[in-house]
Amino acid sequence: MHTIYSDGDLYPSELVTKARDIGLKAISVTDHDTVDGLESIERECKKMGLQFIPGIEFTTNFDPQGIEVHVLGYGFDKDDPYLQKKLEITKKRAWKYADEMVDLLSSHGWLVDYSRLESAKGIITKHDIALAVVNRDMSTYEFHDLWLTEKSKYFIDVEKFQIEEAIEIIHKAGGKAVGAHMIRTLDQYSSLPLLADVVDHFVKCGIDGFEVFYGKSNWQQVKSMLELCRTYGLIITGGSDYHGTGRIGRCPLGSYNVHNFNHDEEKLLNILSKSPIPASESTAENKDLVI
Repeated sequence: MHTIYSDGDLYPSELVTKARDIGLKAISVTDHDTVDGLESIERECKKMGLQFIPGIEFTTNFDPQGIEVHVLGYGFDKDDPYLQKKLEITKKRAWKYADEMVDLLSSHGWLVDYSRLESAKGIITKHDIALAVVNRDMSTYEFHDLWLTEKSKYFIDVEKFQIEEAIEIIHKAGGKAVGAHMIRTLDQYSSLPLLADVVDHFVKCGIDGFEVFYGKSNWQQVKSMLELCRTYGLIITGGSDYHGTGRIGRCPLGSYNVHNFNHDEEKLLNILSKSPIPASESTAENKDLVI
């Protein structure tokens, strides 16, 4: 889930209230490359009686193909000094990208309200830039696709961590690292045949698990990721990737397709919240879990 601290639509209090109202018992918010909203999320969770699991979604680079892949972090110490130091780097990179993109857009006649970027919470995202274009004559989605995606002729890349760097940061802060929506990502790059190789690379980098149950994934997509996770004995998670109401192609809050595959949310909550579980339960078979 995401908030206004990255590219989501809701403030922490709004998101936690919505989660409580639909009956969720535990949540993890994974804003992109920032933990700035987690203090507010944790405070709201305590007020409303929800279990809070610190989360983040790192933007990383898979070389040599140059594919942007995302690494989720769960259950870490959000105040860890090494984590905070690395997140300062992501903020500087985001501002460098924003300045370059604003200059490019301005040279093509687009008017950007820079004060809106300056007042943005958390980290500057492409969504913030699209919203800041005041003479935009199309939706934010259309503008994003035309000017800000990697398929755009105006594309400017953002310097990113390598996969192993993001995993190291999460592990040093005491968390679990999970590869996010791999099939969706590779499909966007027309690179689905690389799935097994990419998963193998993640494993060699020390990944703890993968997001198997993602949004509206079909049965075959879930089955493919599930088999890969079972092969390597990895943690299995799921999520809606909720950004707000009315987002194209997204699931409602707290929803994702599981297609009747077995999972145990209670055990996963124990793993991600660092609650101890008996050693006899920490086998590959018992890692078939989801949040």
